Amino acid sequence: MAGLSFEPRSFPRILITAPLMYRHRLGVLLPTAVVLDLPYAVLYFALAPDPPAISPLPTNAEIGDFLRVMGPWLVIRLLITSILFAAVIRMVGEVFLGVKSSWSENTAASISRMASLTVLTVVFWVGVTMGSALFVLPGLFLVVSWSASLGVLIIEGAGPMAAFRRSWELTSGRRLIVFVTLVPLTFMVVVTNILILLVLGPLGNYLAGDLGVFLASELAWVVTQPLIGVLLGLLYIDLRVRRDQLNANMLTREMVATSFDR
Repeated sequence: MAGLSFEPRSFPRILITAPLMYRHRLGVLLPTAVVLDLPYAVLYFALAPDPPAISPLPTNAEIGDFLRVMGPWLVIRLLITSILFAAVIRMVGEVFLGVKSSWSENTAASISRMASLTVLTVVFWVGVTMGSALFVLPGLFLVVSWSASLGVLIIEGAGPMAAFRRSWELTSGRRLIVFVTLVPLTFMVVVTNILILLVLGPLGNYLAGDLGVFLASELAWVVTQPLIGVLLGLLYIDLRVRRDQLNANMLTREMVATSFDR
């Protein structure tokens, strides 16, 4: 895929571009996801306790028990996902510049911002969870309003709180478009996850028991999560083009300034 032009894109065009970019950069995306997921997968399978049982309509006590036991693992998973998204967003920037992507360099750049990514991830999900508890809509609003925060942090080099403020500004006036762009691709990712688990879960269970089922779930994460990162990168670039008149020179300066080996 040659370098992309810096021009505003409609949400159908972004939705079409995301899977195409995912396919063309699969050789970069999958190694990034595997390298980030493997240590977590090994530690989780070896050390994580069995999740407490939860009824279809869980009580507060059941939810509390689940979070107490599984909360630390959920936080680690969310942080790894943020690191992956940040690395993928840098890759999207390289695609626009027509630069050959390096999964190792982008992953290193993301890991070098671990402290900021940790703060951003915790604040993001605490805010979204609290907002979702208030009739869901406030949580969705924050997801949309903060959707560019990872791009701001990893490309522009902003701190976590500044990234939230900047994302709020970038999405202003475009939140409905961002929402209707995120929904169908997120639905596609969820469906793909389910299909992978339906096909490979029973097969893995037959061949290797619990380990096989676990490997199927990890494979689903590795395959599907980079696609969300690609979409976030495309949305971020589009918002920057509209708000800042982003061009190749500007993006190059920013990415060089925030590279790991600068």
